[in-house]
Amino acid sequence: MVEGSLARRYAKSMLEIGREENQVDRFGDDLQRFGRLIEGTPELRNVMSNPVFTHAERRAVLDRFTPGLALHPITINFLRLLLDKDRFAALSNIVREYRALSDAEAGRVRATVTTAAELTPVMREAVGRALTQTTGKKVVLESRVDPSLLGGLVAQVGGRVYDASLRTRLERLQLTLVNPSQA
Repeated sequence: MVEGSLARRYAKSMLEIGREENQVDRFGDDLQRFGRLIEGTPELRNVMSNPVFTHAERRAVLDRFTPGLALHPITINFLRLLLDKDRFAALSNIVREYRALSDAEAGRVRATVTTAAELTPVMREAVGRALTQTTGKKVVLESRVDPSLLGGLVAQVGGRVYDASLRTRLERLQLTLVNPSQA
């Protein structure tokens, strides 16, 4: 709980700066990109949050990685602040909180759509429109492929799941055929 409120405070502060600079989405993208780098590189994550390394050593590592990511200077300063305050371990929570706050402010909702095969651009647009109508908010789609679905799709929007997969339909049909009284 303390970690969540800490992440929320840092995310809110960064969001306020983003508003002032008219860079809310840019800062979110920067944080997301750096967060993926940290999550995908266990050695880097260990160095950045391990007190065995001095602040100067961790700062040198941070300064070595940030130029290649083309981060906004304010984002770099924010990451340095996290490092200086020994809050780097909370980065993934801060990124998640920032995204949630900026999405709510922009009237966006994120959806994960899983299909048996890769969505075509036309299908992606159609699914996005349908989810926008359903939610009443602008939908940001992330797509995944799971061949075990056989066909159709499963959409997760927030805590809600819309399952229109062929696998689920076949499972329901099987239950109905095996036990007709449950239908």
